[in-house]
Amino acid sequence: MIISTLKLTNFRSYKKSSFSFSVITIIVGPNTIGKTNILEAIHFLSIGKSFRAEKDVDTISLLADFSRIDAQILDDLEKIELALLLVKRPTGFSKRFLINGIGKRQAEFKTYLPTVLFAPSDLEVISGSPSLRRRYINSILFQASSEYRRAFSIFEKALKQRNRLLHAIKTGTKSYSPKEFEYWEDLLTTNARTITDTRMAYIEYLNSASKKVFQFQAQYDKSEFTKARAEKYHDAEVATGMTLIGPQRDDFLFFYKENLPISEYGSRGEQRLTILQLKLLEIEYLKITLEKNPVLLLDDIYSELDAQNIALVTSLLPHQQTIITTTHLEQIPKKIIKTALIINLEDQVKS
Repeated sequence: MIISTLKLTNFRSYKKSSFSFSVITIIVGPNTIGKTNILEAIHFLSIGKSFRAEKDVDTISLLADFSRIDAQILDDLEKIELALLLVKRPTGFSKRFLINGIGKRQAEFKTYLPTVLFAPSDLEVISGSPSLRRRYINSILFQASSEYRRAFSIFEKALKQRNRLLHAIKTGTKSYSPKEFEYWEDLLTTNARTITDTRMAYIEYLNSASKKVFQFQAQYDKSEFTKARAEKYHDAEVATGMTLIGPQRDDFLFFYKENLPISEYGSRGEQRLTILQLKLLEIEYLKITLEKNPVLLLDDIYSELDAQNIALVTSLLPHQQTIITTTHLEQIPKKIIKTALIINLEDQVKS
């Protein structure tokens, strides 16, 4: 799997820019020049969502009413054109996915460009909120499983409808009707089971896989959605006007040294090693499930790693296409620079 070209139109800081990539590409430039925007666009094509923006509409350039990401990828010598169109209208925001110029559903679009993103902000996966950990796990499973993608999409839509009903009951604009809840709860129960089972399987993979960088165990703190639990939480949900159970409440925890949580007892260095090990396992998982190498996106991580782990990351580079961002080229090992395509964003701005 290789990305050969990327074209950005009204995406973040890029009004109209094109980039070509090699097997190893290094993007160099000072902070705020737009290095991470390029990786964001590639990852956007991979999972159909931004990994940075609170809302995808926020990636559209200021004063523009649309943005577009185009990429040409090579998959077993087959050329494939991917495009993602983001449109902002007075009536709302929409996304359109194109494969070789033909509109596709988002679920199908996500199967074409697997990526693994490694950024300094990933440390927050260990120490931050449960929503960050859910988002991280989703970014992997969205790529790996079409069944998971479908179940998650249906679950989200059903959850919104159920929450609307609960909110209407709370505010007194609607009275409780079991029949109105039954349809949505059937959907939630069925698809929550798929989400939970898939997440559990991934956690089991993490725990059983060989770990050469850092030893840890992952724990899945799941919140199941069943009709029995829905009945139990009924009064509390009506009082709050929202659904209090289900995979949207899940958490994933990481432990080491006699079952101590890394988020509380691990040093920053140990948290960094945990993330590095997670990323290595993520690469292997996508290789196994998709039978293709994901594109590795390294966002200014060489400034965060010590010499030993720089060597470890460097050893991965020949095995898949890798796109690296950095503020200073001297942070990158010389043997990588010798074989890499260098994109200096300051030169592009000057031209």
